[in-house]
Amino acid sequence: MTPKFTVLRRMCTLLPAIGLLASTAVACDDDEDIVGVVPTPVVRTVRDPNFNFAPLRTFAMPDTVAHFAPLTGTPLVISREFDRTVLDQVKANLIARGYVQVTAPATVAPDFVVLVGATAATNYNAYATYSWYPYYGYYSGWGWYAPGFTSDWTLIYPFYPTVGVTSFDRGTFLVTIVPTTTVNPLGRSINGEWAGTATSLLDGNVTSTMVQAAVDEMFIQSPYLTAAPPLASRAN
Repeated sequence: MTPKFTVLRRMCTLLPAIGLLASTAVACDDDEDIVGVVPTPVVRTVRDPNFNFAPLRTFAMPDTVAHFAPLTGTPLVISREFDRTVLDQVKANLIARGYVQVTAPATVAPDFVVLVGATAATNYNAYATYSWYPYYGYYSGWGWYAPGFTSDWTLIYPFYPTVGVTSFDRGTFLVTIVPTTTVNPLGRSINGEWAGTATSLLDGNVTSTMVQAAVDEMFIQSPYLTAAPPLASRAN
């Protein structure tokens, strides 16, 4: 059975034809990002065009899907039934692209950290700066950084000024790549240089196959996420 989610990639001129403009206004820039409230369900990716992904080879990732609570009000319940499916599929795609998982990130710095979360609120602004520590601070894999992170640290999406306010509904899951070279001690910030989202996928009749296909689509949209071979291998 074909997964029931809408793929949105390099198809901005086709949006009226497939009816996505019927319920919301969207606009596309040169990188074909979507600005505004995204219709559901859609798989999309965005990246910082000024960041060079080519040198990245190793990664680490927390083993929990964070559920993002609203700034005010009570968080809405989101099932954790597919948390492991999301995490495993993200890892499988990274390894298939040649990336190597760091087994001891508490002491060995990876090239990037992968954060996976799900929205527990409606109209969640995905790319606004926020304090990531309450969601991911438990992870022992941050130990490579001294003197350590605290709740004062924020996550910044460099593409936010271009993409603008992008709201996602409850049950959207988000995958973010945070290169460790973006750690800014003075600004107490790290950068999310790539993000993939599947809108409202977890808020409805969903199967493991649909979740896996959504994650796969994020990587299909991102051919530049491919690990370069080690220098020794290239020398041979």
